[in-house]
Amino acid sequence: MKTLIQNGTIYDGSGAPAKTGDLLLEGDTILEVGAPGQFPPHSDWQVINAKGKAVTPGFIDPHRHCDLAVFRDADFGCLELAQGITTVLGGNCGLTPFPTTAQTRRQTCDFIEPCLGPAPASLRLNDYPDYQAQLEGVALRLNMGAMIGTGTVKTAAIGGFGKQPFTPEQMARAQGYLTQALENGAFGISCGVMYTPECYSSTEEFVRLLTPCAKYNRILTCHIRGEGDSLVSSVQEVIDIAQQAGLRVNISHFKAVGCRNWGRTIHQAIERIENARAHGQEVTVDFYPYTGGSTTLLTLIPPTFVETETAATLAKLATPAGVDTLRQELQKAHPGWDNMVRDIGWERIVISSVALPEHLPYQGKNIKEICEKEHYADETAFIADLLVKEKGKVGIIVMSMDPADVDTVARLPYSAIISDSLYGITSCPHPRLYGSFAKIIRDYVRERGLLSMEQAVHKMTGMTAQRFSIRNRGLLRPGYKADINIFDPLQLSDRATFSNPCQTAVGMDMVLVNGAAALQNGKPTNCRKGAALRGSLAEK
Repeated sequence: MKTLIQNGTIYDGSGAPAKTGDLLLEGDTILEVGAPGQFPPHSDWQVINAKGKAVTPGFIDPHRHCDLAVFRDADFGCLELAQGITTVLGGNCGLTPFPTTAQTRRQTCDFIEPCLGPAPASLRLNDYPDYQAQLEGVALRLNMGAMIGTGTVKTAAIGGFGKQPFTPEQMARAQGYLTQALENGAFGISCGVMYTPECYSSTEEFVRLLTPCAKYNRILTCHIRGEGDSLVSSVQEVIDIAQQAGLRVNISHFKAVGCRNWGRTIHQAIERIENARAHGQEVTVDFYPYTGGSTTLLTLIPPTFVETETAATLAKLATPAGVDTLRQELQKAHPGWDNMVRDIGWERIVISSVALPEHLPYQGKNIKEICEKEHYADETAFIADLLVKEKGKVGIIVMSMDPADVDTVARLPYSAIISDSLYGITSCPHPRLYGSFAKIIRDYVRERGLLSMEQAVHKMTGMTAQRFSIRNRGLLRPGYKADINIFDPLQLSDRATFSNPCQTAVGMDMVLVNGAAALQNGKPTNCRKGAALRGSLAEK
């Protein structure tokens, strides 16, 4: 069946000026894009009147930690479609639920749970092909693909969360996981250099690990080693890794954290990026439109305190001597590691997710106020006790960024838009889960004019599709898939806030996923025409 979208204001995703026009679709594909009235409708066509509305490609979010939510949540895709998101990529920050072995599966699932949520008990993901096969068995509301994370790769290859470098045999095993994933359709490789066990890897070890991947011409995305005092050196590290390994690189959720770094280090880091770009290296960034980030409580524990296994770290935290040692370590600066407690203070760190019912009242409250209310000796004693009781599965929100710095990144011509949404089980998630893409239209375009509509749409569609080699999506052009949003730019709005985050975006009139209406009149339909995407095997 053919569908005709008439008289819309077309933002084609390329960044080119908008124009009024019509789109003719057949099945899941765009046939033609033309002037108003160019395609006289037939009686058997579906006709959609988009007069006064923006018509854009479906938005692409390449950074959502939804790898497991897709298997766990029957409503997965609804809150995404409300923002106009039609394609997502999982597998970010090195934190993938694959590959795993019998030895590492439980450890890996426990470690990633605050970000990805719990893994279904029956799920056994030995490698990327296992994950992709499971994904292809899900009736999807939107399109979804995945990258492979080097953190989980290292855990599987060395048999746990050890601090030791790869042996030659382990390195070969890790490289095998990566090349297998790329050959089978992974859209890229993600690193979480600040997370265990990757934080113990040197620049040289990363280069050796990644060099065999260069021939596939996929992107390397990096949660860098530090975003505070070590931001500049951490940015330079991943630039060097990518340059030596022969990979394109994207710096994930690019930002400067820590009050004393505001207005200063972000500009120094941009200089490093633009110097590399001026010398021909492909270095890009992405960002989310909020001044608070989200991660796990375990990331507040200095690497000098962390043990090889999470269970051993928690065992130390369960002793008075261990708590005292942690207290001393949190008062120090640690070269190459962001001490968030020193950088922003306990009052800017909010508990966002816990597992035990008795701790649910903590969600949405900062650590300082919880500590005072519960009469702990100090905040260190509180987080130690909480981590032990929750077995390390605690999510946090850190209010760490300067709005002016976020705006600076937003204006960069090579910065794409992401949400970095976490899918831990909580009633108090980061508002970016519900609002990121609608917030861009409301705040950055409509209210403050920081970006033009054309720029914003490009950063959410065509730029992302090109960067991650997502074929035939991200642009409104003949031959491309019919992932399309129709909405009034004056009405699309986010509602989620830090104090009331579980609020779905409003104002999206219609969303087509592969030519079928996945959202209509602002409500999700029962249509499940999303595709499990694979990247093409495109060698250099």
